[in-house]
Amino acid sequence: MTSLRWGLALSGWAAAAVVAFLPGALVLRAVVTTAFLLVCPGLAASRWARPGAARIRDRTAALERGVLTVTLSLSMAVLVAEPLFLTGTFTATRALLALAATTSVLALLPKPGERRGRAPRAVPDPDPRTADTGRPEPPAPE
Repeated sequence: MTSLRWGLALSGWAAAAVVAFLPGALVLRAVVTTAFLLVCPGLAASRWARPGAARIRDRTAALERGVLTVTLSLSMAVLVAEPLFLTGTFTATRALLALAATTSVLALLPKPGERRGRAPRAVPDPDPRTADTGRPEPPAPE
């Protein structure tokens, strides 16, 4: 697992801890919460859903991924906040906890089609004489 995946998985919990334990008027609280809400859920979702390469070399593709990340993040925030508002149970802590859990799950899940840390299976060799080398042994001298 890469450090990006672990960073994404822990970012929501750090933002929730900041909201829960720091005073409301602190600038650090607003910066950490805003950064998490704008980037992390969408980055986890787009990282999980996109089968492409991890490195982006084209500026247009990087901009596309950035716009997709912010759009997905804001969409996920709305999808979490709306039911909480409609039921009258909205608090910033509850919304961040729901987003932190979702972000952690998306960050830690393997990508679709990705194997989970297992080595590829070796195909058994039908000829026992070539089991170790992959090529036939020379005939034994008589």
